[in-house]
Amino acid sequence: MAQKSFFILYIFCLLFFVSTSQNPVQIIDSLKIQLNKATKDIDRAKIIADLTWYYSMVNTDSAYVYGKKSIYSAKKIGDSTLIAQALSDFAVVNYSKGDLKTALDYYKKSLLIREKQRDSIGIASLHYKMGTAYHKKTQLDSAMIYYLKALKFYEDTGNEVLANSAESNIGALHFNQKNYNEALRFFNKNIIFFRKTDQSKLLGNALVNKASIQLVMKDTLEAVKTLKESIKISEAINNVETLGASYNNLGEVFMAQNKIEQAKDALSKSIQYRSNSNMDADLTSSKLTLAGIHNTLGEYKKARLLLDEIRPFYKREGIKEKLSTLYLQYITVFASEKRPDSARYYSAKYAELQEEIVGEKALNITNELGAKYESEKKQNEILKQRAQLAEKDLEVRRKNTFIFGSLGFAMLLGLLGYLLYNQQKLKNRQLQKEGELKTALAQIETQNKLQEQRLRISRDLHDNIGAQLTFIISSIDNLKYGFTDISEKLGDKLTSISNFTSQTIYELRDTIWAMNKENITFEDLQARIANFIEQAKNASERTEFSFTIDETVNETHVFSSVEGMNIYRIIQEAVNNALKYASADEIEVNILKEEGEYFIEIADNGVGFDQASIEMGNGLNNMKKRAREIGGKLQIKSSNHGTRILLRVPK
Repeated sequence: MAQKSFFILYIFCLLFFVSTSQNPVQIIDSLKIQLNKATKDIDRAKIIADLTWYYSMVNTDSAYVYGKKSIYSAKKIGDSTLIAQALSDFAVVNYSKGDLKTALDYYKKSLLIREKQRDSIGIASLHYKMGTAYHKKTQLDSAMIYYLKALKFYEDTGNEVLANSAESNIGALHFNQKNYNEALRFFNKNIIFFRKTDQSKLLGNALVNKASIQLVMKDTLEAVKTLKESIKISEAINNVETLGASYNNLGEVFMAQNKIEQAKDALSKSIQYRSNSNMDADLTSSKLTLAGIHNTLGEYKKARLLLDEIRPFYKREGIKEKLSTLYLQYITVFASEKRPDSARYYSAKYAELQEEIVGEKALNITNELGAKYESEKKQNEILKQRAQLAEKDLEVRRKNTFIFGSLGFAMLLGLLGYLLYNQQKLKNRQLQKEGELKTALAQIETQNKLQEQRLRISRDLHDNIGAQLTFIISSIDNLKYGFTDISEKLGDKLTSISNFTSQTIYELRDTIWAMNKENITFEDLQARIANFIEQAKNASERTEFSFTIDETVNETHVFSSVEGMNIYRIIQEAVNNALKYASADEIEVNILKEEGEYFIEIADNGVGFDQASIEMGNGLNNMKKRAREIGGKLQIKSSNHGTRILLRVPK
């Protein structure tokens, strides 16, 4: 997890470190007024360049438009200094948008002009920015070369702030190369300097980077402490970029600790801050992580909304590692929606993309090794030419060439073997994932078949047994009215049978209701219980009924259909017993939640009964049996002032 943490790279090595009493929006408004008043082309070109710069801090789309205008205006005037600056500013805009290839192209164009002008400050600035771009592209060798060039200039000129910033990025490179102790040494040095010079923004950034090192070194408690310090410092100066990174990394920590809700809160804050920082790549990265959290919490609709939102960005920018993670999250979403075709589609896309990623990494490493090998060959040719002047020196150089060539070839074979081994591991993991997916799809299919069977049984109960019971009631009524000379005793017996049959129909409907549902919520129970109590009121007009659900109860809490039906039957049996035997004036049904359990209370003010002397009947035994089946506990307390039945159901 720790290596997924977000590192802050210090990109803007000149004007971004200069504080201002105005915020960028105020400066932009002022510059627009100046632009409307400006009449000279040179003045307008400078103002447009400034607008590009300040818009890059608040709105990358507007910055992109002004960046194009700035390049056009500078070329129209023919001022090489302005052209170089416009190209550099436009590169920064593309960096912020996540288009690193375009950013590097414009940095290189600007560098050619700066080198012709022998502008050492401008050259150092571009070396620094190119280092950050290569760093983000994970081309670590190139990044190190440009960082070291910039660092040498800043050390030679005594610019401690920018030298420390460059060292922070070099520390981040050591982290990427797994040189953790070396990376930590750089960051600790930066933190001491930034504290001493009161550089709050840079201090917050350095703390974020240090926390990432602490995480990978398994010092989670110190990492959380460091991130919280960064948040405190960054909030004081409203440094949204660092706040976004800090909360993002804090969310990663909470995910590793399985504190999913805390991770969700941290990622939400990260997204809030990154929405205001114009760092599109970082914002979409946080959204992708949050989508994964939604999937973990079973919030599949929320996860899919985020995935649909960020998918165009990753497809457009071609960030394959992130796109691969996105496809993996889609598999979970579509499996939850019982859409096996879509799940299989994204599983195939994921496997295809993983093969591309591994292949590209292998190709890049092979090309780099090939280039190094060719370089060594050229060097050896030069050595041979020089060696003609001294035969002994030639022998020594030939031996060295053979040794270096052998080592290079051995390294190449070793790396290729390592890559093939990793690729095989990846295929094995993919096969495992496919097996897990097939199992999940089979479970979904089994659940669907079970639900279809339950629906079929419930229809048969309703259409066959329900119709037969209704026919019995109708036949009894016709019998009573068709034979006027039926004795009173026989008439009462027929009425009793009719009432019993009617009650059986009601209970059959309750059973069908439960079978038609895969899950039952408190909201469903509330409606069913309210309907039952309304019937009870009609049966006993002298008894007052009340039914309340406490505010602490989550009405959307889900029970299985078996659990929900057992709870309903227990309440129904308790109310029926109170009506039949207790001679109660008041019957209450209350539902509340305490300490992770739901409490369901059925109380009356009737005559009660002596539990020691009265043998438990089928009704009370059935209630206790139903409670045990759902993992609950049933308590019965009775006195001559009434009876209280308490059902405790685990949350």
